[in-house]
Amino acid sequence: MKFDIFVFMNFKNTSIIVFLFSVLLLCCKSTRSIHFQSEIPIKIEAPYYQSWVAGTQGGGSGVDVFLPVQNLNGIAPDSLHFRGQRVQAESKNKMIFGRFSTSKQQLQDVILSNEPLVEINNQLLSSRDHSPFDLAKNACVLSYKIDQKRYYYKIINLAQCPTLPYPSSPPSR
Repeated sequence: MKFDIFVFMNFKNTSIIVFLFSVLLLCCKSTRSIHFQSEIPIKIEAPYYQSWVAGTQGGGSGVDVFLPVQNLNGIAPDSLHFRGQRVQAESKNKMIFGRFSTSKQQLQDVILSNEPLVEINNQLLSSRDHSPFDLAKNACVLSYKIDQKRYYYKIINLAQCPTLPYPSSPPSR
């Protein structure tokens, strides 16, 4: 009699664990795939990207992506994905653009000590916003919204402009 109750309780616990694990897997949203739009309601004319580097140590460096448009036709640019990073897309003067920082020329002071309290002012490694897309070096993805619904449009063969050297940090957008 004792053995039958033990087997029943063990079976009940195992069943609950399997049920909870199944629900967790079914509810996971990361398994959904992203579909690119074949057409976009705006006309992007001659998209390009341009590297930049500051002329001072610690001034930074990066790549700016530019998507010239005639008008936005009711879309709201959300983000740009380029070379494994994602940044907020901005629009101004018939241009959608994004600034992607690189680790070159970044000033980083690190204090190393035997005493942990001395190292308290060290900053954590930069937490870049990573893109879920695997893109070619000269391709980007524009994420945009129409009526609160998100869409993705892949742009290939962006033209590369010559590197732009700044005498100090790049001007603010």
